[in-house]
Amino acid sequence: MITPKHTQVESHHIKQDQTTFIDVDETLAEHIQQEATNQINQQQNKSEQAELDRQADFDDLFPSEKRLAIERHYTPIIQELATQHEELCDQVAEFEDNQTRYRADLQAQYAYELKHPDVKTVDCAGEHHFNEMIKTGGLHIEGYKLVEKRSLGGLIQMVNGVKVATPGSSRLIYIPVDVESLMSYAHSPEAQAYSQGLYDAELQRLINRRKKAALGLTEAKQKARDALAAIPTFEQLISDAVKRAKK
Repeated sequence: MITPKHTQVESHHIKQDQTTFIDVDETLAEHIQQEATNQINQQQNKSEQAELDRQADFDDLFPSEKRLAIERHYTPIIQELATQHEELCDQVAEFEDNQTRYRADLQAQYAYELKHPDVKTVDCAGEHHFNEMIKTGGLHIEGYKLVEKRSLGGLIQMVNGVKVATPGSSRLIYIPVDVESLMSYAHSPEAQAYSQGLYDAELQRLINRRKKAALGLTEAKQKARDALAAIPTFEQLISDAVKRAKK
């Protein structure tokens, strides 16, 4: 049986179109990548050429002009780094001086945010739930006393698979009967360890920033010294010229 010619042509035509689309996509991608690479290379070449031009201009200067150019370049850099280092030194000193107040605030936060393991809480889904717990004795916890009732602004509950905010929801806070108040936990060993850990971490962060600033300042000063040391003095130029003339 002979296959009709138009069927063969149609099948061949579809195959050609698919291949063409793939070739176009690959060619376009290669073209975009090449353009991006060319732009990067152009920018790099411009930067390198600008640096070569700057160095050539510097090399053409007299020794005194070179020293002045180095002074103009490094003076604002060193001044800015010195100011940053001084400010960070002050921050570390001030933070160390305020350790007592800083840790007291952290310990008060520890107590208020109910971080102590002895604190217990019960959530009530609205006033009706709260009143029912009073009637049934559900508010009583053996060895504990109720010291605070905080609004939750609408307790989120799942009702038939949907999140619903219950109006009037609250959180009941309990502490052992022998503890005077919730804020008594601000002076607990746990609160002190909590504040000490956060204080030490923050102090170390400030010290690390100060060290980094000091290192940057030292490196900038050394670069300036090295740049000045590489410039021969006029006396050295004269001396070298005389030595070459004697040979």
